Amino acid sequence: MNSRHSLPIVILRTAFITPLFILGCLSISLTQFLTLLIFKNNPDVKQAIINNTKNHFVILISYITTIVNPCKIEITIDETTVPNSDHFTVDESNNIHTMFQPNSVLISNHQIYTDWLYLWFLTYTSKFGNSVFIILKDLSKIPVLGYGMKNYNFLFLSRKWEKDKIVLTNQLLEIDANARGMGPANGVQLIGSSSTTNTEFTKWPQGSNVNKIWPYELILFAEGTVPSDRTTKKSAEFIASRGLPPLKHVLLPRIRGLFLALKKLKSSVEIVYDITTAYSGLTEDQYGEIEYSLKRFYLKGYGPPKINYYIKGWKLKDIPLGEDVDDIDNILEQDLKKFEDWLLKIWYEKDKLMDNHYKLGNWGELNHKTTRSIIGDFKLRNQFEIFLPFLATIATILFLRIAYILIRRIINV
Repeated sequence: MNSRHSLPIVILRTAFITPLFILGCLSISLTQFLTLLIFKNNPDVKQAIINNTKNHFVILISYITTIVNPCKIEITIDETTVPNSDHFTVDESNNIHTMFQPNSVLISNHQIYTDWLYLWFLTYTSKFGNSVFIILKDLSKIPVLGYGMKNYNFLFLSRKWEKDKIVLTNQLLEIDANARGMGPANGVQLIGSSSTTNTEFTKWPQGSNVNKIWPYELILFAEGTVPSDRTTKKSAEFIASRGLPPLKHVLLPRIRGLFLALKKLKSSVEIVYDITTAYSGLTEDQYGEIEYSLKRFYLKGYGPPKINYYIKGWKLKDIPLGEDVDDIDNILEQDLKKFEDWLLKIWYEKDKLMDNHYKLGNWGELNHKTTRSIIGDFKLRNQFEIFLPFLATIATILFLRIAYILIRRIINV
């Protein structure tokens, strides 16, 4: 047995990372609480600090993850479609540096429950860790974490389309407005709303203020869940009912969520990153959610030895989005069908790439004249960054300590 998985190491590691995570989350939440209290009338300062706490969280969870499961990341870039691909590099310390575009959407197949963390880490390597938004199931009721995620303006899904459609539309429009400098982060007010069959959608001013933009990196898993016996069977049954070719390694993507995101962000989005994710250590008959479950991962230290990404880029003009509508359910059927065909083509390509990776250990017959790979460590740029999430707590303790000493002195005078 690897010493990382031995019981004494597991106990010691858990005894260290558990309080570190809890205290880190509490400190981040304290920072957010004080920010919302002190700067409630200064929207740009408030937004800047809240965004900074996003960076603090990805630093905290990445640091803990490197202790639990140190691993490598290999990124293969399609240089013909990914802008600034020559800036995807690894330095002499084996740190990964990337250059994702601001105002981007990252779509990927879903493999394990920590997929979002690794993609968030990728944006951190582009210094956009403070600009991430994630579409995920509703976690807002989780103590402390839920409070932080709500302040991050993450997009929570209830799995009820009529409700999700309204929430997603309005949050996406707000993200788009902030990215153009015309949103609430700059104190800009709504100009009204539009109603469609008793459904209200917000409206923000058009145009842009380039001096006060708030970029975003939106992470979205179109499949909506990870592969398992249940989800794979359900996906296969639906694929068969549609008369489509079977998918072996990925689930059939859901169309409307991504379609809605791209429609509502189209005034600002610069590129869609099409990411295929594969984890070394998994075979094609294994499910990542079992082999690398959260319990096995963070308690026992069983995680992937290497994370493999294949990244392509799509310009928005090359994605069929059809005519503009306020309510996504009013889109013309032929427009939605064109988008579905585009997305399905991508997903069948992913399935082929995954098949190659399981059988060959690589992505297969790519054009090596137009692709390039880098391999680096999953780790923070500087290990001292781990102190950043705790700054507010340290400052508060020092302030209270000084205040206590001053009060004691005044009383004793």
